[in-house]
Amino acid sequence: MVETEFNLDDVKNIGARVADRLAEMVQTGALKPGEHLVQTELGGQFGVSRVTVRDALQQLRQRGLAVDVPRKGTIVRPVSIKAVRDLFAVRRVVEGLAAREACAHLTDDDFARLERIISEQEQLVQQSDMARLIEKDWEFHKTIYGRCDNEPLKEVIVGLWARTRQARGLAQLEVNWGRIWGTQSAVRHRRILAALRARDAAQAEQLISETIHTAAEELAQGLKDTGWGESNLHENRSEQLRVSLGN
Repeated sequence: MVETEFNLDDVKNIGARVADRLAEMVQTGALKPGEHLVQTELGGQFGVSRVTVRDALQQLRQRGLAVDVPRKGTIVRPVSIKAVRDLFAVRRVVEGLAAREACAHLTDDDFARLERIISEQEQLVQQSDMARLIEKDWEFHKTIYGRCDNEPLKEVIVGLWARTRQARGLAQLEVNWGRIWGTQSAVRHRRILAALRARDAAQAEQLISETIHTAAEELAQGLKDTGWGESNLHENRSEQLRVSLGN
């Protein structure tokens, strides 16, 4: 009989990969708010053990993308207009602070990258590629906040953006929302970049705050237009999960 050693680190690594895939599905709208995340079903779909799925779901809860509900188990975090506005209100505070602290540390290479990202955003709007446009929006802000010398602050921002992408994954189904938000986002980003180039930390902080406030209202409207309203929950899966770690 050949003995095999059980490596807890291997389970955790696989769990992280499953958590990443589930997070991607939540953030793109493939998994809808309120959908049940059943360990046995997910284990079968991903071809992993219940222990691994349990670890993945714990990580998903830590990222703010899943919650436990009494008598229902673990579900994808619900999305509502109020939740979006509350989320963006927090973003205004923490991201404004991050922009202020990052302003003096941005390099010429950073400015060139930010300029390139904005140009790519403008092209993606023309192509109506909302999924990539959402990614570029995060890349723009992440480039700025990456120069902030405050690790706890950056960790908070990453968590807030995970939930932001979940809401946008739903709103992107509304073509008009994507076109309006995408176009205005590029314009707002150019204003932020100009303030950063001028090393005007106060102006950069103010523009970040204003940008997030406006984006919150645009997103709220987009969710309304797609029918998500104030507190929609999907109790049944809209489609079967057909994913594997190798895809």
